Amino acid sequence: MKLSLCLDLLYLEIGPTGPVFADTEKLLVGMDLAKKTGIDTVEFWDWYGRDWKRLLEKKKELGLNVSAICAKDRGNLDDPSKLDEALAGLKETLEVARQFECPNVIVTAGANSAVDHEEHKKAIIAGLKKMAPLAEEAGITLILEPISGEYFTDSEEAFDIIRQVESPRVRLLYDIFHFQCMEGNIIQTVTENIGKIGHFHAASVPGRNEITRGELNYPAVIHAIQESGYQGCFGLEYLPTAGKEESVLACKALFEKSL
Repeated sequence: MKLSLCLDLLYLEIGPTGPVFADTEKLLVGMDLAKKTGIDTVEFWDWYGRDWKRLLEKKKELGLNVSAICAKDRGNLDDPSKLDEALAGLKETLEVARQFECPNVIVTAGANSAVDHEEHKKAIIAGLKKMAPLAEEAGITLILEPISGEYFTDSEEAFDIIRQVESPRVRLLYDIFHFQCMEGNIIQTVTENIGKIGHFHAASVPGRNEITRGELNYPAVIHAIQESGYQGCFGLEYLPTAGKEESVLACKALFEKSL
């Protein structure tokens, strides 16, 4: 299991009118920070709307890996009328991911309140089944991320969707922060379903801050994931409460000690 640093949330700021998301320049600074702190793998959210070719050059210059990026138009699985748009966005994203040598592309279900829950689930499954062959051909894994406050309210249904899609290139992004908010019982859930998980995100609860804080016993969680045989990345996706370098080094130290 390797550590991955999510640059977007690390550089997100809260302005007077709400969140101010990281731009290309901040992501480039974040890549330098990863290298400086001894983390060789990073991830970021949207490649479109940023100068992704500069990010690609920086990745090569620093010898970094990129573990995950988000699919363009990723939140349209909930609406069949927008599926063609989502498929087109995915095709673009898979080509960009190939250039980054990035193994994972993040998709989300959305929150279509215009249809009932079962119809929404059918739409998600149908959409993923159409996306799966594209991912299989590209040799890249789609990782479905359940987000608290959207369609999913527990992990059972999320894992059921992965089972029903039946593709080796469709897995769950298990975000420990979101699932602790939804249901808790992290270690048992993870260890019983590790074969369906393609990536992890981690942050404290409450606050979505460093994994050195909060109610979760992250040393026990990390050790259990390692013991399960999981070989993917453990992504730090959090809002720092201290200086970024100090914060990242503290999280890295806890991660390494917990293995």
